[in-house]
Amino acid sequence: MNAVKTDKLMPGHIVAEEVRDINGRLLLARGNQIEPNHIRVFKIWGISEVQVDVAPSRQAALDPELNAELTEQVQKNMMVLCRHLDMEHPAIKEIYKLAVQFRCKNHRIEIESNFQVTEPEPPSKSQKHDFINELNKKKIILPEIPAVVFELNDAIANPGSSAELIADVVNRSPSLTALLLKVVNSSLYSFPSKIDKVSQAVTLIGTREISGLALGISVLSTFKDIPKDTIDMYSFLDHSLISGILARVLAAHLNYDQTEQLFISGLLHDLGRLILYIHFPKDSHNIITRARNRSKLLFIEETDYLGCHHAEIGRQLMKQWKLPPIIENNVFYHHHPAEAKQPIPAAIVHLADIIANSLGIGSSGEKFIPPLDPAAWENLKLPVGSFEKIIDIATHQHQALETLLSV
Repeated sequence: MNAVKTDKLMPGHIVAEEVRDINGRLLLARGNQIEPNHIRVFKIWGISEVQVDVAPSRQAALDPELNAELTEQVQKNMMVLCRHLDMEHPAIKEIYKLAVQFRCKNHRIEIESNFQVTEPEPPSKSQKHDFINELNKKKIILPEIPAVVFELNDAIANPGSSAELIADVVNRSPSLTALLLKVVNSSLYSFPSKIDKVSQAVTLIGTREISGLALGISVLSTFKDIPKDTIDMYSFLDHSLISGILARVLAAHLNYDQTEQLFISGLLHDLGRLILYIHFPKDSHNIITRARNRSKLLFIEETDYLGCHHAEIGRQLMKQWKLPPIIENNVFYHHHPAEAKQPIPAAIVHLADIIANSLGIGSSGEKFIPPLDPAAWENLKLPVGSFEKIIDIATHQHQALETLLSV
């Protein structure tokens, strides 16, 4: 029997003594084999070490030579994904190192395939020019989101709004209410007793935070029934969720006070791409095919093919929803944040997207890790040494909220 630090645990260890949280709740009984999900739960509940034996059937999985092979394979795959990055930049060096560690611990290995099919002819210049007009003609309206969000924004903008008034708006959507209570009762907040009223959640968490969560949950639930043959929505929403969480954690680390707006911005940053997949499936397939065959960034290929990229489409939807201009700013400029009117929040979403792609949590369709805007990095003035803590906090929060994606 040995005491193993939680960060050093590997799938295949056998628990030698019961693992309990600070309140004495049993997390894993003695004699059980540790799986990756157990390790995530231990980290969420602050378990620093576990008494374990090694499972004979999993000796090979814990073999140092095999681990070295895993690391080598992950590094090899990461260098392909990083082909558009400046690997000499100190921030990219640190993100690369932490991403390799994360992928190895969580067995996230990219399987390289020869994705080569006949490329479609690009559209004519007139087709490119008319694309935004074609999009506007479709009058895409996402069900339920506008009414709930408009009322919620109005209530929050009113200094006299009470927790009960905010709760009343949320309660008009039973599905939103159920999901919101599920979130606030998760280990993300770890309240000592169960919260069964939205008004109580608003009081404990705050009106702005509830607003961000409500919008985020509305978006997630709106797209949950899209068929898998159109897009893997679990993977798309997983990428959106981790991007929103990373943006919020980065904002908090930088003492940027509008953390809820950054969460929404990170969550919605690739929404324009989702609209492409749903309403322009043939064009989307052509774009992905061309980008992968040419090893190009997807947003660059979108621009070449359509005359605009997904961030511009996202901005069109932000205008339609009448969301705050800051969210529109962050979504539109998340690939070129130094050009934004408000460059700092746009740079936060930009960096969150890069980290999310590096970790390999979900995907919006982009194969490669987007490049870092050097000017945006300078604007943030973020110490490179802070990445480890930021990623650790964000991935723990992601694990707490990930159950939303299957609801």
